[in-house]
Amino acid sequence: MRRLKTSRTLAAGVAAAAALVGLGAGPSGQAAEAATPSPNLTSHLTSDAPVTIVASGLNSPRSLAWGPHGHLLVSEVGSAPQTCMGTGYDTTCYGFTGSVADVSSGTPVRIAEGLASNFNEEEVVGPNGLAFSDGSAYVLETGSPESVPSSLPEDLQAPLKKQYGGLLKISDGQVSEVANPGAADYQWTLEHKMPADYPRANPYALVAKPHGGFYLVDAGSNTLDEVDRDGNVRVLAYVPGTSAGHDAVPTCVAVGPDGGVYVGGITGHDSSATDASVYRYSPKSHRMTLWQSGFSAINGCGFGANGDFYVTELDTTGFLPTGDPDGVVIQINHHDNSRTVLGEGKLFAPAGFLAGPDGSIYVANKTMMWPACTDAPACTSSSDVTASDGEIVKIG
Repeated sequence: MRRLKTSRTLAAGVAAAAALVGLGAGPSGQAAEAATPSPNLTSHLTSDAPVTIVASGLNSPRSLAWGPHGHLLVSEVGSAPQTCMGTGYDTTCYGFTGSVADVSSGTPVRIAEGLASNFNEEEVVGPNGLAFSDGSAYVLETGSPESVPSSLPEDLQAPLKKQYGGLLKISDGQVSEVANPGAADYQWTLEHKMPADYPRANPYALVAKPHGGFYLVDAGSNTLDEVDRDGNVRVLAYVPGTSAGHDAVPTCVAVGPDGGVYVGGITGHDSSATDASVYRYSPKSHRMTLWQSGFSAINGCGFGANGDFYVTELDTTGFLPTGDPDGVVIQINHHDNSRTVLGEGKLFAPAGFLAGPDGSIYVANKTMMWPACTDAPACTSSSDVTASDGEIVKIG
């Protein structure tokens, strides 16, 4: 079975921007809901909550956000680009297949296309983190300018380096770079000589701050960062590794009702089904503390409309998956911290998280290519998922 190579492969990516369509009024439909949560919502989802496909035909979808007029937006890291280097499992391809789509009608309408993507084996990465703030969409590209191979053609190197690792603003049919967290984090790892295999950076997940700016996590430098209104990037904290010695590889970030910043990670290569954790960062004390543990391969997280916390697990057996990446969503009751497993047996390599105002939740599904194979016992995959098979599902 062909699999992801390392946690760094999952988090590695590139960035560039090209043709865009205006982010204004768009389609409406079953997924188009207002993003304002109900303050009186007290019910919790149950393990038999229905899982409904609300959008399909997506190219490796990752993060979700409510856009204008309650439209549902999703980042797509894309399909395999055409310019490749290396041979066999060491082949890496570079190009511009990423996008951001409005999926409110159930069918993707791309509001940003030509965003750069990177393909390694069956995994495509590129525009990942997504947020909507002050009337504009913002997408976070993984990678850093320093990680663009010098052996690529110059006409490909230049646009990659210009946007690699960038926080991009999409507004009125235009794209602009707000900041480059990838470059800042790459430099931070050089200065602090960490993690062990520095220098590297891969900005991965994004959330708007309550009073302007953004929080983000970098799955390469293992840091929690902030970007202020002026585009200045600052590392706030280093996310601790696991007790087994793996990096945290942070892949999700959320702001809680208490003002704390919650960070979860997919963890490093060969981690177990219980190695992943969620940490809480206090903006007041500037301390990062362990909040919840015992998760598997976290690939999304956030708070529901009633205050419950949700963790999206890429796979339930750890990272890398030992077979088909069958994941779940874990609901943590905000009253007693009890856990409920959602979507069991119905999710394939899920990612991201978005709360619905009625107590439902949304995640991306079928987020990576995964070819079926039959050469048992070395191969245990029974699924054949292509880059365009991605879905958005509603739970509840």
